[in-house]
Amino acid sequence: MIKRLYILLPVLLLLIQSPSYTQEKEKEITISAASSLTDVLKELGTTFKQKTGIKAVFNFGSSGSLYQQIEKGAPVDVFISADQDIVDKGIKAEVLESSTKTILLKNTLVLIQPKASELKIKKLEDLQLPEIKRIAIGNPSSVPAGKYAEEVLTKNNLNISLKEKFIPAENVRQVLDYVGREEVEAGFVYITDAAIAESKVKVALILSGHKPILYPGILVTGTKNSEEAKSFLEFLKKSPESKETFLKYKFILP
Repeated sequence: MIKRLYILLPVLLLLIQSPSYTQEKEKEITISAASSLTDVLKELGTTFKQKTGIKAVFNFGSSGSLYQQIEKGAPVDVFISADQDIVDKGIKAEVLESSTKTILLKNTLVLIQPKASELKIKKLEDLQLPEIKRIAIGNPSSVPAGKYAEEVLTKNNLNISLKEKFIPAENVRQVLDYVGREEVEAGFVYITDAAIAESKVKVALILSGHKPILYPGILVTGTKNSEEAKSFLEFLKKSPESKETFLKYKFILP
């Protein structure tokens, strides 16, 4: 009996190691995307996997910081930015593949307050009131929402006068957290961020006077998963599921 087992063992090992017994490795792509897309892309990533079998792995952060990571060689397949200028910079540097660029979404910049705040902010100039001591804003050099806010404030001659009140944030979701926890009196985020935290924050002002807030999606040059990456962008751009989900989260379709 023992001798027969010794004879069968190599045969069993060969069978286990053969392709029919080895589970195929799951296909996956890595997407670096603006923080404001966190909730909507997590939901759509699940839908995309159900439809295609491809797993979408996300890395969320400020668009500027994510681009710096890609520029330094981070293994990323798709980049979705909240700032078209950053993408154009990447195309010029041949870090991003120009032929794959597509505008996926638009957004709206707003000023928010804690939900329980009794301060009345009816215009941007009200931010100069002494009762407003702290204003959260994304770092304009790397956070697109902060850059758009800076454009609006500069246009209204408020950027210098409010400078001492600014509490810098690493991304738009950190601004949202500061306001939601009542650590600041106001903050600049997108309307989509305000919508997901409506139990903690409220919109004081809808802002204008900045460049259009566009979200380009693009492949990273040299990706080894170009077909899968293209199919993900195609899914976000054209599928009924994506359109419905983006609208649910208050994004504007291009």
